[in-house]
Amino acid sequence: MKVFSILIPGLILIAVLPLAAANWWVETTQEDFVDGFYNATLYAADTGIAGDGAVQMIHYRDIDKDGSLDLLISNNRSRDTLDPGPAYHAYHYDKLTFADSIFSYNGSGNLIVDYDNDGNLDVVLSAFDDSTGAGDLYSHLYYGPAPWTDVDSFPTRCGMAVSAADLDKDGYLDLVFSNLVGGYAYIYYQGTAQRDSLACGWNFGNAIADMNKDGDPDIVLAGLQAIIYYGPDFTSNETIADIDSLTDVTVVDLDGDETLDLVFSAWGDSSYIAYGPDYTTVLGLLTAESRGVSVADLNRDDELDIVFSNLALPGSIYCGPDYATTRILMTHSAMGNVIGDFDGNRTLDICFCNWLEDSTFDTYSYIYLGPDFTAYDSLLTHGAHISTTTDAGNPYDRSGDEIYVSSIYDAGDTVEWGSVFYTAVVPFGSGFILEVQTGNVPDPAPSWSEWLQVADGDTLPDSLASRYIRYRGIFTTDFLQAPRLEEVTISYPSEGDVAPENIISPLPEDVTRCDTRTLIVQVRNLGTAAETFPVHCLLDSLGVNRFDKILMAEDVAPGDSAILIFGGMYCCPGETLWVITEFAEDVVPENDTLFAHLGPVAIQERTDRYELEFEVSPASQGFRIDYSLPANERITLAVYDVTGRTVKVLDEGMQRAGRHRLAWDGRDEKGQLVSAGIYFVRLERQTKTLSRKIVIVD
Repeated sequence: MKVFSILIPGLILIAVLPLAAANWWVETTQEDFVDGFYNATLYAADTGIAGDGAVQMIHYRDIDKDGSLDLLISNNRSRDTLDPGPAYHAYHYDKLTFADSIFSYNGSGNLIVDYDNDGNLDVVLSAFDDSTGAGDLYSHLYYGPAPWTDVDSFPTRCGMAVSAADLDKDGYLDLVFSNLVGGYAYIYYQGTAQRDSLACGWNFGNAIADMNKDGDPDIVLAGLQAIIYYGPDFTSNETIADIDSLTDVTVVDLDGDETLDLVFSAWGDSSYIAYGPDYTTVLGLLTAESRGVSVADLNRDDELDIVFSNLALPGSIYCGPDYATTRILMTHSAMGNVIGDFDGNRTLDICFCNWLEDSTFDTYSYIYLGPDFTAYDSLLTHGAHISTTTDAGNPYDRSGDEIYVSSIYDAGDTVEWGSVFYTAVVPFGSGFILEVQTGNVPDPAPSWSEWLQVADGDTLPDSLASRYIRYRGIFTTDFLQAPRLEEVTISYPSEGDVAPENIISPLPEDVTRCDTRTLIVQVRNLGTAAETFPVHCLLDSLGVNRFDKILMAEDVAPGDSAILIFGGMYCCPGETLWVITEFAEDVVPENDTLFAHLGPVAIQERTDRYELEFEVSPASQGFRIDYSLPANERITLAVYDVTGRTVKVLDEGMQRAGRHRLAWDGRDEKGQLVSAGIYFVRLERQTKTLSRKIVIVD
């Protein structure tokens, strides 16, 4: 995050209003956004229009950041394949054109996700070995961007599907691998050495969602049985009755009843829909050795459709809402499918991943182009394998909405928040909403305000005044286009603290004779935001200002100092030099003035000790009164009797900063000598009042 301080000119009506200072909390870079909370379908990218960062959705799987959806297909071959070279790579296609390949030994499932939150999409490739199954193979995590030289490995047992979400809510994505052998799926928790195992025989597929709506993500495994493991510790589980021999699963609300349903592909002649919330209602759909399933609104009729990849028959589309209508698309032993707008024409396309075991010739996967799926294109693959599906929706409620919650910003004290500005790219068909929330304790609690939706440029109400603030963005995708948040700025009043720090030249003790010297002073920003402020230097010679100049200290960062060169100043021993930081919004005005008595016996002090200099001394014809001001201000200097009645006003009005001297001859406003008694000389400043008692005798 960044904090800036700027000056906002006041409106000029009849008089010129003073400049009002404001701070801005600005988030616009990848580093700014990365400390917020988001899950597997959002990430903090390192590219953007407003700055060099953005929050965007992974549904728009743009691996190489060229603005188009990319396609990743895993390839599988047995170890005795005659042509092992290209067979052991996943193929990356961009705009239906081959881009590059990534090594994957006997590849099966894959996943595109920003695993390490660095603004680059990463690729997870499951490794499958159908010849021995004797021990662990290694699935691989390739960190983007290309050329994919940074790799981590995860032991798996004939790895199949892979999913990601922040399962333990520690702010880091975790991985779930399905294993075909060994009887367990593996959970790898990022940032720890922990690996958990979940029992499921012949586990082909998995999905993550909050199935019971308790706020914790759950894991659904598809294998010999359908098993739901409930978070957060995954020790409690439920087996769905009457369905078995499953090869893939996707989670979605098919019937619009606000509960999550499960769609399974399966061996045999039927695949299944298990309707939530109790999954006792099961609908069988005719398939033939189905090995993959995806769900999307293909024909844009606001009803979800189901796509099955079949090993023994062509691919099939079951159209919602009742799934009684079927459409057949020719495939070639399809082992999985992926849905997306691959040709960029704003309609969904279907990629069927075709596979031929132990083939010695090239195999092509087919992309059927929407909206009518009559035309198709072919992509060269080598035994494209199962589980290349990316489930629709976020990994919690599977809706098209996703929420990003920012970090919490601390203003340092209770402030009245100002305006909110944001930059979001929202293509047609997608949506974006920004909301803010405030509170006076560091961590969000019931005492915090409710979330308030704001439009770009809105001013926050006074009721949200607080010390802490955060925002959240609600992203909505139609799975064709996705919004992107580029920048958020929130203003609040400046409460800066600036002060003079040192007189660098001339050194006060070096002024032993009258001469012209270069005046150089140092000032410091003691506040928490960058500030621009005037610095005023005055040279006082027995009440006469012989040098008077103002320079601006420009954009001084918090904690930093600035050196200002005022130029030549003619000065003599015995004179007083004042350095004043004239910043109207300074919250500590007591340290705004530094003065130095020039000469061989020099004194240089801050006004926190000497600003209250106010002395009344007897003189030959009355009293001498000396006082000093740290800044230009309005004063009243008067004499009062013991009853509080004003006897004589000696000085009144705006006075310059510096030392002042005047005399009182003991006469009242009518010019008559006052009688003997006790009197008070009172100096009334804008910030405080000082009094001195004097006694007059006959």
